[in-house]
Amino acid sequence: MNLSRRQLLSWSLGASQVALLERAGLLGGRAHAQTATDAPSRLCVLYIPGGFRFQHCFWPGTDADVEKSVPPPANFNGEPIFFRANQLTDLGPANGPYNPVRLWRSWDPAAPQTRNSTFAPAMYGYTHFGLGSQLSVLHGIDQGTNDHASGFIAAACGVAGADFRAPAVHAVIANHLYNRFKDQRPLPFVIVDSSRGAPQAMGLPSRAAPVFVPSIDALAPQLSADPMENRWWQGLDARADRPEKDVRGMALGGNLKTTALEEYTLGVPGKYVGKSSPKVDTFLEGLHGSLSSVSRVLATDVVTVLEQTKGIDVLTANKPAYLSSYGLGAFGYTFGLANFHMTQLEPRLDMTLRLLKSNLATSVHCALAPDYDTHNGTGNASSCAHGRNLMDIVARFLGELKAAPAPGLPGKTLLDDTLVLVMSEFGRTWSAQSGSGYYQGDDHHPFTSVVFAGGNVAGNRSVGGFEVPRGVGVPVDIIEENGQPSRRVPRAADVVTTALRVMGMGLHDFFIPGGYGEVTGIRRG
Repeated sequence: MNLSRRQLLSWSLGASQVALLERAGLLGGRAHAQTATDAPSRLCVLYIPGGFRFQHCFWPGTDADVEKSVPPPANFNGEPIFFRANQLTDLGPANGPYNPVRLWRSWDPAAPQTRNSTFAPAMYGYTHFGLGSQLSVLHGIDQGTNDHASGFIAAACGVAGADFRAPAVHAVIANHLYNRFKDQRPLPFVIVDSSRGAPQAMGLPSRAAPVFVPSIDALAPQLSADPMENRWWQGLDARADRPEKDVRGMALGGNLKTTALEEYTLGVPGKYVGKSSPKVDTFLEGLHGSLSSVSRVLATDVVTVLEQTKGIDVLTANKPAYLSSYGLGAFGYTFGLANFHMTQLEPRLDMTLRLLKSNLATSVHCALAPDYDTHNGTGNASSCAHGRNLMDIVARFLGELKAAPAPGLPGKTLLDDTLVLVMSEFGRTWSAQSGSGYYQGDDHHPFTSVVFAGGNVAGNRSVGGFEVPRGVGVPVDIIEENGQPSRRVPRAADVVTTALRVMGMGLHDFFIPGGYGEVTGIRRG
């Protein structure tokens, strides 16, 4: 485990920086990996671009805080917006010493499908699919920046900056689980859509670097085994089990199905190892790893597997009645009276589901829509209406995972075996009472929230919060990297750490510059 972690850091930070960290004693001692049997083996990140107001969806404050920062109920293009304390409802009973997740009940309890200027079915999905037992929300996270690019980097790896100073959480998980699943999952880390925000590879090896898979059609010309797609491979595609070796020719203890051409190509980088600098050797090692990964992908015929896997299944066969007023597919919504129809998420979420259901991938990143970087007088109202509809789509996605069996795990659902993170690069400024009513700011704001859902996540907990109406995070209980308890405002690094701990990693199985800790209360038990 230490070797894997050190290699990953070396590829991302450089060998000299890793050596300095080791001499300073900042990489910790012997790794202590968590061995909990309920830790999930998949990570799915749903990214909301532009800066998102989670408080309109999952209220993090008290009843008295509502009027301090939420304008009175109103209407935006025929869509109900904003709420009062008497409209809030708990997702379920309190779980331990934490507040339950609270939603604005914008739906009509007698007829949840009703959609008019008073009622909207947005957010009803969390109740319909019974998601309370596997969902918690962490509030008041300090991203350390209010710049889009550095905010996304902070969300992905835990450290704000112009570039990645640590591998993205997706890469860490892909690397951590690679040896366990390398024979089943030839695509360890996949990005489905990168319209805004995509984790960078930073020279990482193929086992931890992202692969773009926007659609099956985009994959076919390169990776399909169908001779009608790739006729130039005819006569060269016969595969045989051969001992898998590292770049220096040492046996790794397993087999790799390769063609004769691939076997020859895999042997080329090793011929040049040791003949130049350590930096060149690192590059050659990464090249060899990439070639091995390509062989696995081609041997698996991922195109055929994806084609034969149903992504959107249960939601199509048995569409929930509360969605009847939308009249769209499983992952769409009709917006108010503006004749707006959200349809662009259907293909990307379908592909995300195919990748998870087919057991081809370990980490999947999918960008959602629309972009919430509005900067105008109606941004608060627009994000309230659109954001709640978007978050209901997230509920449907979780519902589809909950209805699907986990590959190779009898009795478990795909949601049991997946950690889903819903995040944005930062929040946006909060509304506040003023002499003329309510000031509705619409600027970048460094404090945000993250939704944790799925396996090993404590159910129905609202952890942390904000100083209202400033929107600044409040202290939470944290276990620091040295194992000591503390109480402070959570940072982006703590979100990444908490996710890695939910995924079964120990506090010293990874390293995030600047310090990190696990937020208490998110991980089950």
